[in-house]
Amino acid sequence: MKVLFLAAESVPFVKVGGLGDVAGALPEALRRRGLDVRLVIPRYGTIDPLRWNLGQLRDNFPVRLDWRTEECQLWATADQHTWFIENQYFFGSRTTIYGHGDDDVRFGLFCHAALEACRQMDWWPDVIHAHDWHAAAAIRIAWGNAARPALVFTIHNLAHQGRFANDAWPLVGVYDAFGELNLMEQALYTSDVITTVSPTYAEEIKRSEYGFGLDHMLRERSDRLIGILNGIDPRHFDPATDQHIAQPFSLDDLAGKAVCKAALQREVGLPERADVPLVAVVSRLDSQKGIDLIVQGLGQIIADTDAQLMVLGSGYGPYEDAFRDASRAAPDRVANYIGFNAPLAQRVYAGADIFLMPSAFEPCGLSQMISMRYGTIPVVRATGGLVDTVPDMSQPEGIGVVFSDYNVEAMLHALGRALAAYRYPNDWSYFMRRAMSHDFSWDTAATRYEDVYRWALSLR
Repeated sequence: MKVLFLAAESVPFVKVGGLGDVAGALPEALRRRGLDVRLVIPRYGTIDPLRWNLGQLRDNFPVRLDWRTEECQLWATADQHTWFIENQYFFGSRTTIYGHGDDDVRFGLFCHAALEACRQMDWWPDVIHAHDWHAAAAIRIAWGNAARPALVFTIHNLAHQGRFANDAWPLVGVYDAFGELNLMEQALYTSDVITTVSPTYAEEIKRSEYGFGLDHMLRERSDRLIGILNGIDPRHFDPATDQHIAQPFSLDDLAGKAVCKAALQREVGLPERADVPLVAVVSRLDSQKGIDLIVQGLGQIIADTDAQLMVLGSGYGPYEDAFRDASRAAPDRVANYIGFNAPLAQRVYAGADIFLMPSAFEPCGLSQMISMRYGTIPVVRATGGLVDTVPDMSQPEGIGVVFSDYNVEAMLHALGRALAAYRYPNDWSYFMRRAMSHDFSWDTAATRYEDVYRWALSLR
């Protein structure tokens, strides 16, 4: 089975969020199952062909875009598993992926060029699998062809839909439509199968409070909608082999966890204390991630507990300032790193005791899975993929602490439950081992996606 896999980002080449992790890991897992998967992403200016040993497959092939033609180039990795669409103006000159005033044209060109690249290479897919609105135009464009592949579209975050003015419709080959162009809506309308990144989120987005205006369409197409939980790469996130942490540890030997905690405390300037719980936040500093609740609760966390707090992330300026202020006011209790540092993030996951993730909504979430891989117990809100991955301590198979109401009191109560449990070392070790034993690898998801592709082929 040939699968054209389209995304705006992919590790290890370029990453902004969880989409990049999925696009990097899922194709590899599908290939292990024998599928011929070609991942296609734009070649942004930050992707150096020399660094990644890329070769050019096609030079200056024409791509029809509305009333004009753009010249693109096709690059590939040595194994040709990943293709890169190059256009110097729309991609090569940009060092950031999103947020440009011409994103409608940029990603419209990307989709047209990816389909044209298949023709240029005489490699035509059985399935097109497009991810989020940046790749949605490929679904709409291909749908108009009589002999088309099966069309699968994955929603990673329904809040971002690719909404553009009325004059953008020709980018998807439509000349008689009125009103704004919503690229995600068009993909939802024309896909054979719609997937999203957790079973709970698949149900949530059919409700108005999570549907961002598209819940009516998702309800209408609910017979074609399925939630498949994302995974993580267990080889990359492995405390037994992680070269970034102070000392390895494993399910059978947790001694290195305490060493990692002490090393992290020293690195970020917190007192080196084994007796107090270290709470971590590794996140985009955005209200979607529940950061507003953490900011509201900072004073009470400092006043009413002895816990230390380490925050790593960047985003909304006032949230960044709030954590900076807390670190200055209580340097023995709060530390922060404003920005992103992947090796430090690994050390935070490994060194912390508790991982706080009180998201307003969370399609899947990877951070809670990574934290559990490192024996760090998550405190999460009951939404999306957090529900599907973190059973509450009160349950027979419990691991973390889960709360429902989106307010600071509920979050602080949940954190208090975790801090109380921390005082019982034998119980805490039991929860750590249970967390570390969970299998969040991509193999299960890849099996389910292969089933989805066959389903889509039957519906085409």
